Amino acid sequence: MKTILYALTEETYTLPEDSSVSFRRSYGIAAYTDWDTLGTASIVASVHDISEDKEQILNLVRVCNQLDLSPMHLQDVVQDFLVQ
Repeated sequence: MKTILYALTEETYTLPEDSSVSFRRSYGIAAYTDWDTLGTASIVASVHDISEDKEQILNLVRVCNQLDLSPMHLQDVVQDFLVQ
């Protein structure tokens, strides 16, 4: 069985010039596996732009890692997270 590690992702989106702010920062989650000898890994699943609340997504990352969540269930877990 492969080891999966979930981690926070961060993206910055540029907003239209007529917006009151010039950018928006959003957080997501990615599942990594297959570390090589240099310590690099492959992303096997990810969900972007889940929330602008970093702490909420960090908590989601912790839960996914604690539960050793299979990457095939990541989309479902994020959907459940969003309806809470």
